[in-house]
Amino acid sequence: MQAQVTARVRHPVGFWFVFWGELAERACYYGMRTLLALYITSQLGFSDSDAATVIQIFMASCYALPLVGGVIADRWLGRYPTIIFFSFPYIFGQVVLGFASSPWMLYASLAMLAMGAGAIKPNVSPMMARMYQEQGKEALMDKAFSYFYVAINIGGFVTSYALPWVRDKAGYQVALMLPAALMTVALVVFAAGKRFYPQENAADRAAARAKAGQPAGGMTPEERTRLVRMLLGFPMILVFWMAYDQTATTWVFFARDYIDLNLWPFGFDLTPDQLQAVNPLMIILLTPIFNAFWGWVDRRRGSLTPARTKVFVGFGITGLSIAIMALAGLLATRDHPVSIWFMLVSNIVLGFGELCISMIGLQWAYMEAPARLKSSITAVFYLTVFAGDMVGGLYVQLYDRLSPFAYFGGQVALLVLAGAVFYSVALRRQRVLAVA
Repeated sequence: MQAQVTARVRHPVGFWFVFWGELAERACYYGMRTLLALYITSQLGFSDSDAATVIQIFMASCYALPLVGGVIADRWLGRYPTIIFFSFPYIFGQVVLGFASSPWMLYASLAMLAMGAGAIKPNVSPMMARMYQEQGKEALMDKAFSYFYVAINIGGFVTSYALPWVRDKAGYQVALMLPAALMTVALVVFAAGKRFYPQENAADRAAARAKAGQPAGGMTPEERTRLVRMLLGFPMILVFWMAYDQTATTWVFFARDYIDLNLWPFGFDLTPDQLQAVNPLMIILLTPIFNAFWGWVDRRRGSLTPARTKVFVGFGITGLSIAIMALAGLLATRDHPVSIWFMLVSNIVLGFGELCISMIGLQWAYMEAPARLKSSITAVFYLTVFAGDMVGGLYVQLYDRLSPFAYFGGQVALLVLAGAVFYSVALRRQRVLAVA
């Protein structure tokens, strides 16, 4: 009897192949992304603003192509074959990036990387969720997704810190081959778990193709109102991503030129790109604090704090984070850099903003969406990352033209404006929604 009880609470075997495969894949992606800014400027001769634009567009593509990967998996290949097939351009793109000697080789490698990362991203977590549903273990799914999120941030933290150190010791080619090796490990792990994954039905994919050609049914006035409110709120979310994803671009250049990288009082130096490791580390450490804080607020209020309120608070927190960067830009000169703690504190504050807007924002989008549009609205929410990085690709062109104070100060102004509009759309006109 005890053995039966234990069996019921165990995670599916396939989960652990997904867990370790995802950890290796995300370690590959974030490690490569950590090196990009200084690699493109120092090895390929790009200006800071042009390099930042290239990276922002690359990151945007990684969040647009999941729509393509999802369609390919749902209608033609299936999730597991899509993951395996697109792992190969992912690996090859890493190799080409390490030997890039011209802008066109850089663009080709980034296109392959975006293709691989984008196609894999929308298929791993649904494949994992289906395991739990098929085995009647839905009660463990929340814990599984929390482990999954931790895997992403552990992979990002380790390689964001380690690969700049490898680069300084052995050069860019060696450092950029390690992500290729990590993605190869991810491919092997994903493939090794095949027999433990859910069986996919070709008939379901045929039905999805047939359904795609059918016109959508008309929406009720209530659903149309909800949809309009969502579409009014989403452009504000992209402002967050426009500012947030510059931690991989302009924040690196600012740290290189204006920050004293000695980590006082610990007595050792960080590299400008190693500071990107702070964000995933903060997410790991801050998540329980974040959950405890909102739990305390809910107990004080006697009711659950609406997700839209947390998103609004997230705009204020993110604005504070960027304001710290603006202050550092006001105080620093190239001859007299400011303490690294300006950026460390800014990263810590930004972690809270991410938890409010990225994690809770997805929940807000799902809860507010009409019942028949929940999946579509969730997909559109992810497109705010794409749109934010595309806007960021334009905004970063100002980096070489403005003072650091004016550059980051402009982002603060945009975040304040976005928060005010979001407040008027999502908070001031509150109403009770029937959730199907």
